[in-house]
Amino acid sequence: MKIRQLKIMNTIKYMYNKTSALLCALCLLGALCVTSCEDMLDKGNEYVIYADNHMIGNAADTVTSVVGILNKLQSIAVRNNLFGELRADLVEVRSNATTDLKSIAELTVDDDNAYNVPRDFYSIINNCNYFLAHADSLAGNTNRGIYYFATEIAQVHSIRAWTYLQMVLLYGRVPFVTEPVVTKLQSDAKYPLYDLEQICDYFIQDLKPYYGRAYPDYGTFDTNIDPQLCFFPTQIVTGDLYLWLAAKRQDPEMAKQAAKAYYDYIVWNQSGKRPLTTGDNRVQWSTQTLTNGTYHSPNGSLSYGFGSAWGTAYQPAITAIPMDSAAADGHYNELRLLYNTRNTDDGDYQEASIQPSKQLYDLSVAQEYVDQDGLGFTVKVTADKFTEEQINRGYLGDLRYQDTYYQRTFNLNSQDVDLQTIYKHSYQHIGVYRAPQIYLRLAEALNYAGYPRFARQILTMGLSNLVIENEVQPYYTTAQDSAFIQYFDFNTTEFIPYVQAYDLTTAPSGVVISRTPNVRANTETCNMVGIHARGSGLPFYNANYAPLAIPDSTGYPYDKEAAIGVRPTKSDYTYPMAPRVVKIPSTWDLYPNEVVSKEVYATINPGLTATALDRAYGLYVDRDSVGAYNTYVTETVPAYEAEVAAVDAIYQADYDAYAARLNDFLADYDSWYRAAYASPSVVRTEQDMIDKLILDEQALELAYEGNRFYDLMRRALWYNDNSRLATPIGQRDATVGAKLLNRDNWYIQWKGEIGPNAH
Repeated sequence: MKIRQLKIMNTIKYMYNKTSALLCALCLLGALCVTSCEDMLDKGNEYVIYADNHMIGNAADTVTSVVGILNKLQSIAVRNNLFGELRADLVEVRSNATTDLKSIAELTVDDDNAYNVPRDFYSIINNCNYFLAHADSLAGNTNRGIYYFATEIAQVHSIRAWTYLQMVLLYGRVPFVTEPVVTKLQSDAKYPLYDLEQICDYFIQDLKPYYGRAYPDYGTFDTNIDPQLCFFPTQIVTGDLYLWLAAKRQDPEMAKQAAKAYYDYIVWNQSGKRPLTTGDNRVQWSTQTLTNGTYHSPNGSLSYGFGSAWGTAYQPAITAIPMDSAAADGHYNELRLLYNTRNTDDGDYQEASIQPSKQLYDLSVAQEYVDQDGLGFTVKVTADKFTEEQINRGYLGDLRYQDTYYQRTFNLNSQDVDLQTIYKHSYQHIGVYRAPQIYLRLAEALNYAGYPRFARQILTMGLSNLVIENEVQPYYTTAQDSAFIQYFDFNTTEFIPYVQAYDLTTAPSGVVISRTPNVRANTETCNMVGIHARGSGLPFYNANYAPLAIPDSTGYPYDKEAAIGVRPTKSDYTYPMAPRVVKIPSTWDLYPNEVVSKEVYATINPGLTATALDRAYGLYVDRDSVGAYNTYVTETVPAYEAEVAAVDAIYQADYDAYAARLNDFLADYDSWYRAAYASPSVVRTEQDMIDKLILDEQALELAYEGNRFYDLMRRALWYNDNSRLATPIGQRDATVGAKLLNRDNWYIQWKGEIGPNAH
């Protein structure tokens, strides 16, 4: 079994023994697994493989074994995506799809389905078990605490945990094996069936000794993927295990542990990694477009590839499964064929088998794109700006839809051909983890943990310590809350969102009532935006995106808040024009209270021609005579001042009335706040509101990536409500939605040995 997608490493350096020779011999290895395919016996249970019983005690064996395990991940990469997307609501299977694909979407997967092969999962697991049983964990300089294979052992533990989690999410109950199966007797043995909770409990403990361990250093696999992008961070895998356990048990404490684990990866500095930010990549309408109101095509695009080297600034890709470069080479990325129209060998076109659903399109169009134009005005982009064709293309609402999906119909040989490209699946390799996905899981965990306002900032602004200080900490005032929130240190040097501070109005309690975002004058250094900003403008300008007030009936003073109105300013009022001064100072200083003759005036203003003197003296007499100036002083100015005082009085009365309404609201708000946040029902209501935003964001950001069915499944578990999974999927297919009301139908089965009803 070849692993051509790795192009077999040009050089592989053994990480700890810097003086050892390069393992160039590995460049010619054809099979990098514990045992070759020819040696894999198929006796007894079909979901296990066999391995030769030898000790893994040197660098060559270790690297061979680990890369062999990475090779075996290829066999499950495609099906993980298909089972995560086809059973959900964001894509549809087209009429030209295979029967196997249609059966996945219809929840009719049988034992003969090409994608129902549990053996492939156990091939990975058994190789991991074999490696862990035979790797020499004590090799190294034990006196100095240096163990040569520590990083490899940690990664194999992490890959095994991730594989088991994927399998139990697919099958519901799976045979649990942690020792290598190398004999027929072991193969024929009965193994206990573990469910989701048991898998999570076991591997949370299993990963603890290896948590946060550095990656192996294997030099270069190929020019198009950094080998460190092929590994599975123990922190993220642990976070996933805790998140699923939190959902299954409806346990906020487990959610806290999940949030901490995701954060631990975000700030992890091993293996040359930099702090993980969301970046400032956005698909957006330019400020010029927003100013002019003429919309042609958006600016910018998002990347889902793996071209950047590990440790470079804003590397969104975290983990990928490397795939072969050509379909004839073994484990080719079939998703490239299923999601995209392709050329065939005979010059014809084969249309895509999977397309976006109406539900995904409707969700995208329903988003409000809000941003500021070049003049500093907040602009909401509305449907009247676009043609019907542009709206169908995805220009209205969230711009990620059109950035990811391209569809046109063209005529070929007198036949209409549907040309579709989903850019997420134009790459050779298959992604597993990337930055926005981890931040969204962090938001989900924080929300389950009871901190919805913390979670909200991941969507709207991005995170920094100042954001947390202003937007999170004031709402959670217990010592326990403070201790938990302080665990998250998003220092303002490495995490730089567009908005670090606000102009705030606060209640007596210190709770923020209103905010005006204070956007950085120079945003070029920013590396953090709220996830919603990746396609919907800048959501901190969107007053309706995440309402400040909790929509609850426990006494929030909505009527008094609505009555406050806008704070009056003097510029809102019409003041009289100041009267023009009629006296000429130089003349009156010399000759106060008298009108001088023309001759005297000429001496005061020398150099005037006769004509100019006549004109100037006439104006002097008309405008600067004793009577005119006295009238100005005694009548004009007092009248003007009286008018100003009258307008001032109106302004002051209006301001006092505004202040009274504001103070009335703040007093009631303060009373409500103190009572409301002591009420678990109010916090749950806010959690529900934020959870919907997070779930929508996961759909907008992660569509086509294999997450949707499981994102919905977690909600059904967390709320203990099967309709949370069934209802949205039922909008795509009512029959499928009805099936999902029964939890047994959440999973597939295999020969009665694996699945929810296995025996």
